[in-house]
Amino acid sequence: MARDTSRVKNVAQDPGRTITRGAEANAAGLLLRFVARFGFLFIAARLYGAHLYGAFVVAAALIELAVSVGSLATKKTLFPMLDGAEDSSARPAVHIVLDAALLVTATSLLLALIISVGAWLLAPPDIAAALTLLAPMIAGQALIDLCLAASRWRGKVRYEVVSRSLIEPWFLALGAIAAFQLGLGAHGLAAGYWCGTLAALVYAVSGVARHYPNLDLRHYRPNRASLQAILRAAGANSVNDFLNALYMRIDLYFVGLLLGPGPTGIYGMARQVATPIRQVRQSFDGLLVPAVAKVIGKNGAAGATEALASAARLILVIQLPLLITILAAGWPLMALLGPGFEAGYWPLVILAMAEVLQSSLGIGDLIFVYLKPRISLYLTLISITAGIITALLLIPPLGITGAACALFTAYALRSVLRFAVLRHSFGVPVPHKHLVGPLFAAGVAAGVALTIPGPMLAVAVSLGTYAALLTGWLKVTGQSLALTGFAEQPA
Repeated sequence: MARDTSRVKNVAQDPGRTITRGAEANAAGLLLRFVARFGFLFIAARLYGAHLYGAFVVAAALIELAVSVGSLATKKTLFPMLDGAEDSSARPAVHIVLDAALLVTATSLLLALIISVGAWLLAPPDIAAALTLLAPMIAGQALIDLCLAASRWRGKVRYEVVSRSLIEPWFLALGAIAAFQLGLGAHGLAAGYWCGTLAALVYAVSGVARHYPNLDLRHYRPNRASLQAILRAAGANSVNDFLNALYMRIDLYFVGLLLGPGPTGIYGMARQVATPIRQVRQSFDGLLVPAVAKVIGKNGAAGATEALASAARLILVIQLPLLITILAAGWPLMALLGPGFEAGYWPLVILAMAEVLQSSLGIGDLIFVYLKPRISLYLTLISITAGIITALLLIPPLGITGAACALFTAYALRSVLRFAVLRHSFGVPVPHKHLVGPLFAAGVAAGVALTIPGPMLAVAVSLGTYAALLTGWLKVTGQSLALTGFAEQPA
């Protein structure tokens, strides 16, 4: 069988520039995704109300938790398997993707069955109904992750941009509107979720079909060695993905458990408005993750220090203006969603700070993923424990603001522990010189945002202050925002 040689390399002559260009393409898509997402939030708030939206939010969060297991960590572990297939003429690389798709589908459907049964036994009726309707889409979401990872291996980022940033959110919103008009009531949000997931999956599959020329479905047979390799690679990484997903949503589960669907709907809205900060990091991940894996594989953890620090700096510089904007204009933005939603302003601000902390500084976790996955498991378990304890202590007296504080506490502890382990176990220092300037500029700008009346004026002046201070810091220190450290070092 002919060797599959059509792969487009992810990291070109200038790896940093390649990653940046990929991030720019993704960022444009994420901006469109946020517009669509906010449109969906407005629809959900106005048509369905906080109670029904709260039940949907809890159910969707549990489905996303199941996806972290059902995907078998293939969006990270697929790359080295495809690299190995490229070096062999025995079997086309796309057949590795098909093997993974079989395992992902079987695992996801089994999880869907378990969740559906457990929902009716344990959950309140409104949440149980939403979970049962959403459960089959565990397979859909997990297969989207797999197909997009396969496309990224070919260097094709546009499928992730279009599917996740355009097709999925817009079909979700349109599906929810159509379901409301058809009188589906409480099930309308779940119907929208189906529409968004299936439409995105069709497009993601089309990307694999187009860019893997040796598909040859007639001669495809599952390969036992390949299936076993996928399962072995999934082990610790799947557990880590599950714990990370739990870690990122533990606050939402406790709000639903302790406060009920209504406050959960308001809190869920705040979380969604804060998601663009996380999406800045996600816009880099498509090309950044395989590039970091390559640097770590060639140069070791210490040799990846500059690459990780420069990436953290650039991501932080982009995220901080979003945080400043939320601080200045978050109150009218939440009030726009409907009466009562303005109560989510301070939770929104705290959640936005937590997202900045986790997604920019969390890039150091990639060293654990590729060298010692168990360390990441331990750090996640410690952070989850801290989050649970603080949630139980703070949610009863402070409500949804206490939940946001609990999440921030967990993320902050994770950051401190991450830096300590990277320094003492891997010789990777904390990148103070890369981060101090953006953080100082943002701190001053945040103070400006809180003192100027009027959201539009506050946004304009505070962002101008941030830009001026950041530019001055770059000139004084001689630093730049370019991604560095990704070029291969001589052996």
